[in-house]
Amino acid sequence: MRCAGEGARATGIDTRATDDGGHVGRATRPPTTYNGAMILLAPAVAALLLTAAPAAVNIASVPGAGPYFALTFDAHVEANGAAQLLALLRERHLHATIFATGRFAETFPDLLRQAAADGHEIGNHTFTHPHLTTWAANHRHDTRPEIIRARLQEELLRTAAAIQAAIGRPPSRFWRAPYGEHNPTIRAWAAELGLVHVDWTHADHDALDALDWVETPGTRRYLGPEAMARRLLNFEATTGVPLAGSIMLMHLGNSRPDLPLLEAMPLVLDETDLRGMHPVTIGELLAHGGVPLPPAAAQPPARP
Repeated sequence: MRCAGEGARATGIDTRATDDGGHVGRATRPPTTYNGAMILLAPAVAALLLTAAPAAVNIASVPGAGPYFALTFDAHVEANGAAQLLALLRERHLHATIFATGRFAETFPDLLRQAAADGHEIGNHTFTHPHLTTWAANHRHDTRPEIIRARLQEELLRTAAAIQAAIGRPPSRFWRAPYGEHNPTIRAWAAELGLVHVDWTHADHDALDALDWVETPGTRRYLGPEAMARRLLNFEATTGVPLAGSIMLMHLGNSRPDLPLLEAMPLVLDETDLRGMHPVTIGELLAHGGVPLPPAAAQPPARP
């Protein structure tokens, strides 16, 4: 299973907007709503949006959030180890943001329902987990020819419906592109539904990614639990990018029989606790950074 992307992107909140041709500038159409609400940003960020529409916002870290970092888990098609991971977080009274595909929501509704009941924030990870850009072919995030506005929005809306069917309420306004493949145009199409894209924290040629999706033993990036924990804990020391305000990428399930996160996560959580760092959801991280969101409406929008 390959869920994470490898393209290096700047950390922070990217407020660029594009038209449908991928040109940087003001968005060409007013966004509609997803869950009946638009995203509101803190005044310092909102000031930037007077000249750059908020359609292409990308959250990769939240500077100024204090001693907090976000735990995020992508849930694609595998559920191996997911129940145990949820139990681990439950025992520690911790909440994370889980980006679920529509297929995951339909295949494992009980798991997603339990995650929501435990207080985790549920985000949108598209329905079929498609490649959205040409990164795998040319290391460029050009929109793939088959990915058009209607296709992407259908993926997101189908997923929202599947998540609501599983957990009994709409998902959050946060979404994450499969494989980390996105660009301002893609994010702008999602923003027409009121969605804000959440990345994970990047540095030059590295990212705050547990690499738990690497499943082939003997390959360079295949890590055991202790190495996985060291990679995350040493990220600030090796890259200079602060852990405070960062967004950590992991996966809720994979096909590795050793279930490395079940051993790596306690190591990470114990050490970050000693450092005075506190794991939170994306919504909580934004709140700590002074970036408020409006209440979600009761009903999702109709499909385009």
